[in-house]
Amino acid sequence: MDRSSKNSDRELAINELQNREQMAIKASMIGMIVNGALSFFKIFIAIITGSIAILADGIDTATDIITSLLTLIASKISNKPADESHPFGHEPAETIVTKVLSLVIIYAGIQVLKNAIQSLIIGDYIIENAKLVIWISLISIITKYILYRYKYTVGKKIKSSSFVADALNMRNDILTSLSVFIGIIFYLLFDITWVDPLVAIIVSIFIFRVGIKMFIETSDEFMGSSRELGEIYSNILEATKKFDNVFNPHKIRVRKAGYVYFVEMHIEVDEKLTIKEANDIASKVEKEIKQVNPYIKDVIIHVEPLGNKEKEGYGLDEKSIKRIFGNK
Repeated sequence: MDRSSKNSDRELAINELQNREQMAIKASMIGMIVNGALSFFKIFIAIITGSIAILADGIDTATDIITSLLTLIASKISNKPADESHPFGHEPAETIVTKVLSLVIIYAGIQVLKNAIQSLIIGDYIIENAKLVIWISLISIITKYILYRYKYTVGKKIKSSSFVADALNMRNDILTSLSVFIGIIFYLLFDITWVDPLVAIIVSIFIFRVGIKMFIETSDEFMGSSRELGEIYSNILEATKKFDNVFNPHKIRVRKAGYVYFVEMHIEVDEKLTIKEANDIASKVEKEIKQVNPYIKDVIIHVEPLGNKEKEGYGLDEKSIKRIFGNK
């Protein structure tokens, strides 16, 4: 990647940070309005037709209104500036909400599984005006896919874990509506009622998988680990290599907080430099790291004399970064 394209990426990232709250509010409002309409029609059609499957789907969609509201609240909180009570900022609100969303998704999976098993035990049931269920399922599949792609794109743009989590929840809903659609087709063609709950059981397993995966990832983030950190470590090495008077970047530690990153690191410089000169170098390195990646919010640099030998706590250097993350 050449310098002009890198500068373009930085400018794009800076613009996204500035427009982050507006994008989040817009996406959350669209999610609440669309899911509210879908939930109303699904539950209304369930009352008319007597379909247990579309009722469960309608209730599941109603929970998406809550998740959209939670992502909106998380976005509002995380964009607040640091204060005396929160000197590191409010960005961890994103991770907290994502953790809550993972529990909501796991709960939705439990409800789908519960309703499916109950339907299998109860056995045959009659559905009136089954074609209404087909139409609302088709509309739900198409609408949910569009909403999933939209919210996932927004989530990636603003680097919001809670928005990505909400988008993945939308993807689960596509499978839920698809299972209802398949079940009602089999009901109409072959008068087989057990296919719908059977497919729902399979879908519930997929929902569990997504929820548990999100739960584990947010737990890793709370513990200071994340799969995304490889790129940040590479950004740090890239920035420090631009300085001929900076040596051996080591004890590098990165912590993710919501959509931003905090960096701590050690560097070595010529021992003959004055304190002011060494401090100026550290300031330039910090500025360059933030320039390489605008999502790096704060950098703390400890300066050591060249060739310094001492027992230090855990952190990464260039060799360990390449071993753990590869050439990212």
